[in-house]
Amino acid sequence: MSTSQDTSQTSNTSAVVYRSLPILIAYLSLSASLALHACRSIYVRYKTRRMQNDWGNAQRRRQFALFAGLAALSLGTTWYYMFAFFAHSYRNWESGASLAITENYGPSLAWISKVELWLQHTKLFREAWETVIETPARFWWSGQIFLWTTGWSVFLGTMGMVLVSLILWSMACISHFSFAARRYRIPNPWIYMLLGQIVAISFAQNLFLATILVSRQQSSTPKSNRGSKDDGDHQDEGNWTPPLFLETFPVALSLVSTVLVPLVAHTRYFMLILLIPHLLLFVPAVLRPSAGSKTPTTRTGTSNDSRVSGKTGAATRRYIVFFQWFVAICVIVHAQYTYSVLGSVAETSSGAAPYGALARILLGAVYEHPAVSSVSWDVICCTLTGVAWITVHEGDIGRMLGEMEPVKTRDD
Repeated sequence: MSTSQDTSQTSNTSAVVYRSLPILIAYLSLSASLALHACRSIYVRYKTRRMQNDWGNAQRRRQFALFAGLAALSLGTTWYYMFAFFAHSYRNWESGASLAITENYGPSLAWISKVELWLQHTKLFREAWETVIETPARFWWSGQIFLWTTGWSVFLGTMGMVLVSLILWSMACISHFSFAARRYRIPNPWIYMLLGQIVAISFAQNLFLATILVSRQQSSTPKSNRGSKDDGDHQDEGNWTPPLFLETFPVALSLVSTVLVPLVAHTRYFMLILLIPHLLLFVPAVLRPSAGSKTPTTRTGTSNDSRVSGKTGAATRRYIVFFQWFVAICVIVHAQYTYSVLGSVAETSSGAAPYGALARILLGAVYEHPAVSSVSWDVICCTLTGVAWITVHEGDIGRMLGEMEPVKTRDD
């Protein structure tokens, strides 16, 4: 009798179809692969510097160690709370679905099958973002990560290079880009943007800055090497700037989306508005000059150095102005975030000093939920990274944006 009942119960249960768990595994594998790719790029460039006896500067080594340490801090803090968010979401789902699981799958369902069911019935990406914008204090933190990512997208395009092709903006008659070097000839900077979006922005930032540090060469270059065709081409491409529209339009639309995100939470437009900046911010990192846009390169004499220096200065001035405007807009946007939090403080506090209450609410929001903690620590690490980058360059905006010193000859 017992055997027949067990057989009947087994026939009435459903089999778990594994489709979401492989996606999660692929996501984690992609994250690890991108991180390893970035680390390998750093190692290869580091070996090159050592072989060229170009890594003897103690200050340079300390700077590299600083950003490597910040990358480790970012990865450790953000993903500690990311895994805590996964566990929190799983426990909440299991507590409400235990009865349904028993009825549909039997009382002895394997843990791995429960994980699959949790992933199938939980929209983790949406759940995380709706959680981190749920209150003004939470959005005070999470809104900053949009601003950091937006500005960094242009920085990526300025410093790196891409080696693939893309059909882009056909409506604007700018149909084909086959990408080449920018300032530090870093391959595929869009990889760092992807790494930042699926792991942590601050982690990708620090790996990218570490890559820049191991990519910088000494300012003095032998005359015999200065006149090569490749060097001239790379100097031209490194100082090329894309049409202003192609950099400002994605940034402007991303800023608008950032402001709209909390207004459309829990509506059908939420995912669309959220994905706009995630996709558009790849654009600055994949722009390159078309084949016909390169200017002829003079191969000999100091006039070539003067021309390159002048183009470098013009490109740098453009980005200095861009970032000045961008920072001003970010200050205004973030002031609005702070004003919203102050409004909530006024409603809840009873006679307490508003700014003291503001600080307590903002610090308390960091640990209200694991998803908020992960994003907040990403913001904290981004801020530390920005301060560190400014400090190691002594506030010189040109050097922060990759402006090279004029190449000196032996006759100078």
